[in-house]
Amino acid sequence: MEEFSRPVGRPREFDLDEAIRSAMNVFWDQGYHDTAIPDLLAKMGITKGSFYKAFGDKKAIFLRAMELYSEEAAQSIRIVLASDPSPMVAIRNAFLRFADLSSGGDGTRGCFAVLTAAEMLPVDTESAELVRSHYERLQTLFAEAVRKGQVMGEIKSDLDPEVVSQFIVAHAQGMRVLGKLGSTRKQMLTGVDLVTRMLF
Repeated sequence: MEEFSRPVGRPREFDLDEAIRSAMNVFWDQGYHDTAIPDLLAKMGITKGSFYKAFGDKKAIFLRAMELYSEEAAQSIRIVLASDPSPMVAIRNAFLRFADLSSGGDGTRGCFAVLTAAEMLPVDTESAELVRSHYERLQTLFAEAVRKGQVMGEIKSDLDPEVVSQFIVAHAQGMRVLGKLGSTRKQMLTGVDLVTRMLF
């Protein structure tokens, strides 16, 4: 007698990553505390039952959104740092990328990680760990580029790559904050020129 497998349950009817990205945009624009479940459902295009089955609660999807943001931000920086065989040029390209993100519409929207830190830290330890991990990931990428630049003789050999990478990330996030205040790309580039002269 031929046996047929039976479905265990109904298949998920939505793309998980796209749902998380949609939720991330809601949290990004409204903040965690001002976002309600109906806001998320409307943007994600799913039912309340599907939401709770897939994510559990608002806090859980917020953390998933922060993880997705961190992964995509790190990948973006990784691509920029590989954009030129010269580490010095690649790091400058990364600064130019931050200048773009820190001006215009993107600039006034701000950085999701910065906004999360301002709203959730230091009280929320789960969010704190994700934000800390996010910046450590970026610092690791920049430290690798700095070391490569030192080996190639493009970056001063007496500089500590870890300290330099912390400085780069701190300056970049400062640019994101200034972008919230309406700073222009031209203003951002003035700072980029100063920082790169200090490093190179």
